[in-house]
Amino acid sequence: MPGLSYRDPENQAFECDGSWFRVAEPASAEALRKLQDSPAYSSLTDSGLLPEFGEVEPSLSADLLACVQDRLTRAPSVESTFFRVATLPVITYPWEWPNGMLVEAALATLRIRRELLDIGLDLKDASAFNIQFRGSQPVLMDVGSIEVYRPSPGWNAGRQFIDHFINPLAVGSSEHVSSADAWRLGSSNGLTSQQARSLMPSGLRRRPGLLLLQSSTRAIEGHVPVETRYGDQATRNPDLARRATLSYTSRLEKHVRQLNKTRHKTTWADYGSREHYRPDNLQQKSQWAIEFVDQFATGDGPVLDVGGNDGLVGSRIAERLGLPVVVLDPDTGALEALLESLQRASGIEDRITPLVGDLTQTSVGAGLLGLEFSAVKDRIRPSAMLCQAVLHHLTITQGIPLALSARALAQFNAPLQVEIATEGDDKVKLLLSQIPNWNGDYSEEAVITSLRTHFEHVNIVGHSTPTRVVVNCLSPRGEM
Repeated sequence: MPGLSYRDPENQAFECDGSWFRVAEPASAEALRKLQDSPAYSSLTDSGLLPEFGEVEPSLSADLLACVQDRLTRAPSVESTFFRVATLPVITYPWEWPNGMLVEAALATLRIRRELLDIGLDLKDASAFNIQFRGSQPVLMDVGSIEVYRPSPGWNAGRQFIDHFINPLAVGSSEHVSSADAWRLGSSNGLTSQQARSLMPSGLRRRPGLLLLQSSTRAIEGHVPVETRYGDQATRNPDLARRATLSYTSRLEKHVRQLNKTRHKTTWADYGSREHYRPDNLQQKSQWAIEFVDQFATGDGPVLDVGGNDGLVGSRIAERLGLPVVVLDPDTGALEALLESLQRASGIEDRITPLVGDLTQTSVGAGLLGLEFSAVKDRIRPSAMLCQAVLHHLTITQGIPLALSARALAQFNAPLQVEIATEGDDKVKLLLSQIPNWNGDYSEEAVITSLRTHFEHVNIVGHSTPTRVVVNCLSPRGEM
């Protein structure tokens, strides 16, 4: 069921003719109208934390219903209201986020909840999947999770927030394990407190406040949630209940901030020095990438920088051309360096999206019927691609035949610029020296031959260093 959501009985999202809509049942529509009529709507949309949305004219509702009537998992009632919702160019998932992005998603969720509570609204759930990113800036895309506040000293979504944010960040506080790793160890439901406590660093396990928070999520026979236990008192004294739930929200925020202090020790975390490039080499390499994207990018998708590391080239493309860029790299330490640089920079943080992964481990279709979560190549439909100094790692270190790597790149169906480290490159020689009896096929000629199998036009642009060649690959041949 691509282009459709179905977990919320009160508010379903669907795509029709390239635009996104939500069909809201009366209670959900009431909450969305209340938000739109308040100052909080402008505050949240102006800050980018919430997408703009608006009611569809009743005369168009019949056309929208006809567009998806054979796909909606729940038939709308006669009182349903349709809303048009602004969209984003890229959809990502929590197991693709470096720690800093999960932190920003958590803090955005809590800030939005506070603003909603001020006007008598709340979030019915706290799923990390509710949050998407405009560049590296979080956005609550699931406006259907907004509901009218029901007085309570706790938060019905508190356990989900802990499973989706607190626990993965606790495990990801290790120097060698990230929150993305923690998400992959868990499931699409996050990480339970029991799982997290067995995996997180021992120092964190001894924190009383974190222990108390995680213990509150354990399923114990006879345990009654505070939302139920104090329901009657909360109804009689809603102001006291609201102060209590705001205090709980502050506790969650405190723990999120405390769990964002570890810099991961990874292979490429300090790649920024790039000692094997002279400054003029880097300048030339970046300039060729900018000219390539400017000349050959097609469509509205982002530029995909495969193996983009700390985003040096991708950031320059975003700055010079004003285009969205996705930096895909398996090294979380390098991506954390990119996030830190974006926090110091101004003007491009809404255009650069760091993403954990590489060609060998991109997300595939998963979830219910294998359709709930889409594969990377179906979510990121790039206007252009870069793959700089990556193929020798795939071929030599990971043993992937060049033909398969070239085919994987061609599947994105976009113009591609590749930087080839030739067989005379010091990094290539080092990799080969570490593999006894290596007899694979790796050379400049072999790489170009493989690329020509999957792209109609493959042309050498020049040398970024004496042992590195930049090649433009146009007109991908698609599935072969």
